[in-house]
Amino acid sequence: MSVDTRHRCLQCGFEASPDDDAWGTIQHPPLGALTQCPECGSTDTMTR
Repeated sequence: MSVDTRHRCLQCGFEASPDDDAWGTIQHPPLGALTQCPECGSTDTMTR
């Protein structure tokens, strides 16, 4: 990914690089691995 790529939580606005260790991952059986916000726990995230 480009150095300008950011991953953003749509619930609380937390932003960091997608490869930042701050982001968590949870397993959702039908969907697989989901990125989880370290600030609020939301999985509603986007990469831009």
